[in-house]
Amino acid sequence: MRGVFIAGVIAAFSITVIDSLNCRQCHVYNSTCDDSVSECPEGSFSCVESSVNSTLGGFLHLYQNKFCSESNCIENNNVVAFTVHIFDDQRFHFASQCCQGEACNDTQYESGTQEATNTQCMSCYGHKETDCQEKPQQCYKGEKCVHIIAELTNGTNRVELKGCSDISNSTCEFLSAENTTVGEFVFKSVVCTESTESNSTTVTPLGITTSLTSTTPKTSMGIRASFTSSIFGILLLLKLLF
Repeated sequence: MRGVFIAGVIAAFSITVIDSLNCRQCHVYNSTCDDSVSECPEGSFSCVESSVNSTLGGFLHLYQNKFCSESNCIENNNVVAFTVHIFDDQRFHFASQCCQGEACNDTQYESGTQEATNTQCMSCYGHKETDCQEKPQQCYKGEKCVHIIAELTNGTNRVELKGCSDISNSTCEFLSAENTTVGEFVFKSVVCTESTESNSTTVTPLGITTSLTSTTPKTSMGIRASFTSSIFGILLLLKLLF
């Protein structure tokens, strides 16, 4: 009886091991993957799907990589998604999800309603060793300032981003540790700070105040000088007459 029980346990274990993982698998640039799944190599535990949608430089760049992974998904951080607004017409959208033991749902990660505010962040981007030339960027409601440096796990395609982002606090905390790997991307450095009030609403009043302050004394001095000159002229005329 005991032998039968052991044999049943071994059979059940064998079935579990033999049960394979199916994931969507593709690696494309400026194109999209199809929804079909295929069997993963032996030893795979998770499905990983990453994508980048970018308009940096004024050109649309699409990247997708979906693959089987031998790593287990990280608890509570199986989805990482955010958008960085660099300039008004340029943004960088990143999304990655890891699905333990099953194919991932085809979920789209996009920003919600965009409501302009009077807050801003210094923004720029650079590739490889290109300098990041900063300039102010107005932020949308709920966005914070970020400075992100990331590259592929093979050490190529380094990108540096500064701008306004809808990145969540939990994602900031997760990525803030140096060299955090998400999918096939390594986040070398991620710093998140609160956006600041724009100076556009305060510069003008200050300029007016300064102008009024500096103009009024000059006007008074001009009137006083003109009055003094007139008195001197009248006295000189009276002296000539008498």
